[in-house]
Amino acid sequence: MFSYVALTVLGLVSAWLPLLSLILVARFCYGTLDAFCTYSSFILLMEVMEPKRRTIAAFGINTVWGVTVLLYGGLGYLIRDWRILQTAATLPGLLILPALWGIDESPLWLIVNGRPQEALQVFGKMARWHGVDLPPEAEMKKLVEEQAAEAQITTPKRSSMGSLLKSVVDDVVILLKTPRLRTITLTIYFIYIVVAMVYYGLSLSGASISDDPYLYLVLSGLMELPAYIFSGFIVQYFGRKPSLFSSFLITTAVLLAVAFTPAEYSTTLLALAMVGKMAITASFQMIIFFSGELFPTEVRSRGVSTAVMMSRLGSMGAPFITDLVPMYPWAPFVIFGSGALLAGAGTFLLPETRGQVLPDTLAHLEARERSKSATSKHIRQWVTTNVRDMQDDRQHIVSNLVISDSSRRKTLVELNPSFSVHNVITHGIV
Repeated sequence: MFSYVALTVLGLVSAWLPLLSLILVARFCYGTLDAFCTYSSFILLMEVMEPKRRTIAAFGINTVWGVTVLLYGGLGYLIRDWRILQTAATLPGLLILPALWGIDESPLWLIVNGRPQEALQVFGKMARWHGVDLPPEAEMKKLVEEQAAEAQITTPKRSSMGSLLKSVVDDVVILLKTPRLRTITLTIYFIYIVVAMVYYGLSLSGASISDDPYLYLVLSGLMELPAYIFSGFIVQYFGRKPSLFSSFLITTAVLLAVAFTPAEYSTTLLALAMVGKMAITASFQMIIFFSGELFPTEVRSRGVSTAVMMSRLGSMGAPFITDLVPMYPWAPFVIFGSGALLAGAGTFLLPETRGQVLPDTLAHLEARERSKSATSKHIRQWVTTNVRDMQDDRQHIVSNLVISDSSRRKTLVELNPSFSVHNVITHGIV
């Protein structure tokens, strides 16, 4: 709530500051708070939504981003004074402030942070809202308190007077605490860096692709809408990993095509760039959604927020990469395409989460991964054992047949010495 209020105030104030240095400081703070507002809302939605509706809801709220990009291109064309444009873009944020008072805290977050009584109150409110009955109060209380106690075991204790630097270090350390979480964290960080670099790189490439930057921005926002609308259905039916990998693969192919398309084919370049923007937008939304499912509840906010922080490295690097266009027109798109390919390869290091319950603690995550590994190992052992048994049985059967055939041939010859082996074979005994 504080972030939304501060974001709105900063947006209005930064539009009328007299000094460039003050504007830069305000914009830095604005960008920081924007990440808190955007992703805290997303995490809250992920934690209160049931699995079968989680996908569509998560992608549905992001459709607003594409609409905003589209409208911003039109506003930029109509309002050429940047101060008035900034004010006009910030004022709608005032509409969300009254609604914040009616939003409850995530019950999962309350549980893992040792506040079970507040979590029970939120569950009761949710049940009344949906017209359903909760289990008996004693049973609910016992379940919530057990989950809270388990979470307290794995959640590190932190002094309220600790420095901000120590807090950040602690957050990163816990994300690297266990082998499986470490792999997930580092892979997510890399993908976030790449996807932000490519997304903002394409957004800043309007001058090198189109003669009209306003039209380019409007078309960019328009092409983002299908990505937001259909990505949810795609990951719902095809899974997170295949969908994310495919979107990165399309991005790679399109951007490499842009890199080596002659400049005189302006319409082709614009069309390819728009397809690339749609594909990378889909990748961006998929990885945001995917990361929200991969991190356990007790570290989900830290995991997603630090991943967003890492994505800023990619967005900061994007302008420097696009500045290569005057010297090497092909270079930015080769860099973006290659990065997308590497990010796509990184998806194979992540587990599939479609239809699974979100893990609450690090222990839950590691136990689930160990269970998967044990199941896979058991299947391999079962297959190996059965194949070996089948081979032994086949050898045993063949040996018995050989012995049986030899005995029958010997008996026939003893009974009738003129009955040769040729006759035995001819009569089908062997």
